[in-house]
Amino acid sequence: FMDNLFASPGIFTPDGRLQQVEYALEAVGNSNDLIAIQTTKGLLIGTELKNQTEVEDDKKYPRNIFLIDKHILIGVSGNIPDSQIIVTHSRAQAQQYKFIYQEDIPIDEIVSEISNIKQQFTQSRISRPIGCSIIIAGWDRFSGFRLIKMDVSGTFSGWKAVSIGKNSVMNQVILDTEFKLNLGVSESLALLMQILKKKIYVCFAF
Repeated sequence: FMDNLFASPGIFTPDGRLQQVEYALEAVGNSNDLIAIQTTKGLLIGTELKNQTEVEDDKKYPRNIFLIDKHILIGVSGNIPDSQIIVTHSRAQAQQYKFIYQEDIPIDEIVSEISNIKQQFTQSRISRPIGCSIIIAGWDRFSGFRLIKMDVSGTFSGWKAVSIGKNSVMNQVILDTEFKLNLGVSESLALLMQILKKKIYVCFAF
């Protein structure tokens, strides 16, 4: 009975862990690799293409990269259907901000909104955590180009080159070793292809 109790959403184990969060992290650890790199002229996002269907071949973006507004993309690794909660809410917030202030929503606003949603699901006793990690890539007039990595609990951090997904630890080691602040688009693309070494989709935002 006690094991089932601690496995319930929002319940901490005696040693201070949230098992539902750990299950969500496992889902991310078994999902597609996704890598984002900041170049001298913009942001480069690459992901593996797995189980691509004819319908998906006609789409502008693969099923784990979403356009939130003209200046913001979100890349997802983990439980892709869960990410629709984040994507739908973020798009609504971006349009609402634009309607009120007549300008594009700042990156920090979107990051804060998504982090709050993820944290609420983590603490809830009636729903499990959102089972995906994300990379938020975008530009605004306040801080320029930004890459934000956010885990399943809503904890986020800023990066210049970052990886999430199945091989994120190994990929991050390569990025930390090979990445330089003055990398151009072609050099960044070569680095992406070197790491993934598979059929990939690349999106360039500038």
